[in-house]
Amino acid sequence: MIKFPVDLTSAPYSIIAAGVQLPPQRITLPFSLITDGPGGMNQLTPGWLLQYSPYTVARSEVKFANRRTAKRHDFYTGWKILRAGVMDLLVDARDRLVYAGQQQAAGEGPSSKKALVFKTDKAIPGLGANQLTEKGRQIGIRAYTDAIQRYALRGLLDRLVELTKAQKGISLGEVLHQVGLDNVSGSKLQAVDTTPSKPIVDWPVLPWNEASHTDAEALWKHQHTMLLKELPSILGNNNANDNNILSQLLQKCVALEDDHAKRVYKSKSRDDARGANTVPGYKDVHVPAEKDSVVLAAREEADKVKQDAHLVEAAIGTSSLARSRL
Repeated sequence: MIKFPVDLTSAPYSIIAAGVQLPPQRITLPFSLITDGPGGMNQLTPGWLLQYSPYTVARSEVKFANRRTAKRHDFYTGWKILRAGVMDLLVDARDRLVYAGQQQAAGEGPSSKKALVFKTDKAIPGLGANQLTEKGRQIGIRAYTDAIQRYALRGLLDRLVELTKAQKGISLGEVLHQVGLDNVSGSKLQAVDTTPSKPIVDWPVLPWNEASHTDAEALWKHQHTMLLKELPSILGNNNANDNNILSQLLQKCVALEDDHAKRVYKSKSRDDARGANTVPGYKDVHVPAEKDSVVLAAREEADKVKQDAHLVEAAIGTSSLARSRL
């Protein structure tokens, strides 16, 4: 039961569980799960869909892409779920979750340090009229961070593949220069400020109005900005040479994509087990996870990412990926 006014435009792709009564509020934590909670207050888990049900996201992207064949659906199905505008929402949400933990550790903020439960917007802006456990906060931080870094690193990998294919024999230094990763340990890498800005109630940018929707250069510029902000531990390592920095970035990209494929499989197989234990004959009429087209596509994508990373390293004369356990 949704009681208006409610604004979920900054919490896209969230799920409200059956039986939940949602009072008037504004929530700005994307991909969340909202369930009944103790004490009569709903409990919110930010990023739950990304962390525990990525199969739902992957399947939806396939369905949306297939709908583009119908002209009447084309204008609102021609973009990815994990796009630039959504990434900006994830960064903002993640930073607010991190800041809330920093406040609590310092003994500040309205939440109870003993109970480790954050309640309403007073504890975390954008939490609405809900409560959030410390475990849920950690889930959200991990889910958002992994999605943001995966988005940025996939952009880097795609750029590297284009460069090495177009310019045979290109040097490592030239590669780093063309992707804007040379001399980034200085002013370009700034400490992440997780202090939340004052919430602004405004219309969200519609997907088809995002610059990156039709402009590949705008998309890469956005991904590059994310890359510099999200991976300072690698890019700002003064003791590492250019070869090691690029290899670490590629390894991180492969690891995140592999983890995503595994979680897509796990979320589908979990549904298979639940269905088989509940409904007689469930297995006879449902495709198992190991044969599901969405699961197979996620695994194929992870394998392609690993292959592309190997090709990039081979093209510029590095081989650390081959020596890694990935």
